[in-house]
Amino acid sequence: MHVRLIELTGLAAFIALCGMSWGALFSAGALEAMCWTLLALPIAFYLADILTGMIHWVCDSFGSERTPLWGPLLVGPFRRHHRDPLAITRISLVENLGASAIAGSLALLFIRPAPGDHGFLWHFWMWFLVFGVVSNLFHRWAHWPRRARPRWMVALQTHRLLLSPQAHLAHHRRPHRVNYCILSGWGNALTNRVPWERLEGWLSRLGIRTNFD
Repeated sequence: MHVRLIELTGLAAFIALCGMSWGALFSAGALEAMCWTLLALPIAFYLADILTGMIHWVCDSFGSERTPLWGPLLVGPFRRHHRDPLAITRISLVENLGASAIAGSLALLFIRPAPGDHGFLWHFWMWFLVFGVVSNLFHRWAHWPRRARPRWMVALQTHRLLLSPQAHLAHHRRPHRVNYCILSGWGNALTNRVPWERLEGWLSRLGIRTNFD
């Protein structure tokens, strides 16, 4: 119960901080904000997808469900998801988005645009955080049964603007080493080239044990 309360607080904080931040960005005028958004949005979408892949690898590979704080918030959900892929469709939105919202809130507490700060980098930063937070919602939708998905969702998944169920299925085949990205899957072409096992071997020699040891 206390974990859900932390997640709910994080989600509420992220929404509030986003509201203030977007207000600062639009203080220069809607037209300028829209121009910067058109430039920043696709870059933020792609890089946020890569970030989700890296976080997914870390949560799959390090720690356990009993690790303090990190375990119940991040490691546990990913590990349980491998055992029961459809569980993500049965949890609440608070549980689905809470951990990423906490991370997004912490990021915005330290790095947040103020009135007068409204250039490309701030628009990129805001979209990057928003996409990072909602990535697990797109992940959730990829596990919905086809009959439960509205046509707009199927169309966006088919055109890879949302995470495709077919592409994501590859990650759920043992040993769960490919297609880590969960926002759109665009980043998988890059992250699948990373030698994860070799990297884990180097970390093991430094005393950092992985879940695959």
